[in-house]
Amino acid sequence: MADEPVVECFPLGTSPNLEGPPTAVVTHRGLRLELHFAPGDVQGTGALQELRVLPGTDDLEPRALRRFAPDSEVYLAYARAAMRIFGPEGTTEERWESFRDAAQTLRRLGGPGRGLPDEFFKTIATHYRALVDGGEPHPVKALAKTNCVTIGAASRWVTEARRRGLLPEKTKRTTDG
Repeated sequence: MADEPVVECFPLGTSPNLEGPPTAVVTHRGLRLELHFAPGDVQGTGALQELRVLPGTDDLEPRALRRFAPDSEVYLAYARAAMRIFGPEGTTEERWESFRDAAQTLRRLGGPGRGLPDEFFKTIATHYRALVDGGEPHPVKALAKTNCVTIGAASRWVTEARRRGLLPEKTKRTTDG
């Protein structure tokens, strides 16, 4: 089984008559993920309306589901980028930028190993942005949970990604009264 995900986009729906919601279908790690967006949302920028996890080459068993669940935000970010690439709207330059974002989003590391390479921090930054863009109130905690590390480790990763310029500098929160 190849480790590279395969994505198909259906801006006009997946039914034989091309009716239904805009849909991205990601096949990866033995599963088929159908991400349905709101009618008319051909770029997948709005809220996800439905997610279907279907068997691909593997049965829907806990082991297969565990491979998918930690990266669900990344799959959503990939589907959104693919909808922007393959959808009916956008300039060539915007499509190429979306393509580069999607490639970085799903570039899997065999494991960070010693020294944590730049690609690792690029992946962390992309995952962090996907969490923030998805409305996650505690992205570092979510990052820690999905990567099975301590909050401190995830926080250090985000700090290093900021230091490398992969994420914007943290702004101080202000409170009223």
